[in-house]
Amino acid sequence: MTISPADPTPEFRVLVVEDELFIAMDIADVLASAGFEVLGPAASIDDAFRLLGDVRPDAAVLDVNLGGDRVTPVAAYLKSQEIPFVLASAGDPQDLAYEAAFAGVENIGKPSDMSRLVATMQGLKP
Repeated sequence: MTISPADPTPEFRVLVVEDELFIAMDIADVLASAGFEVLGPAASIDDAFRLLGDVRPDAAVLDVNLGGDRVTPVAAYLKSQEIPFVLASAGDPQDLAYEAAFAGVENIGKPSDMSRLVATMQGLKP
């Protein structure tokens, strides 16, 4: 179940930022089936910031490359707000480690291991 910012506050909301439609839908469906409320998916940095302007997620799943743009500004914002996130990226782990916004952040990879994603999100719940 995907929700819009106007919906009531859920128990645990996860922002999904992914530009590939079928991957975004798969991530959103898996998270919703596991009992999470899904914000998005957002396909661009601008879309992500529009959603973040309306609703504070409890966690996020970020693709690193959004149509040629890196999701770094969104990751940096989430870190500044102490909102945990994971990466869903096929990017080289050594390359990702060079960006401060991605330092210490788990990368579940792409194609994503959905059971690992759900377990990681469940581990972030209070």
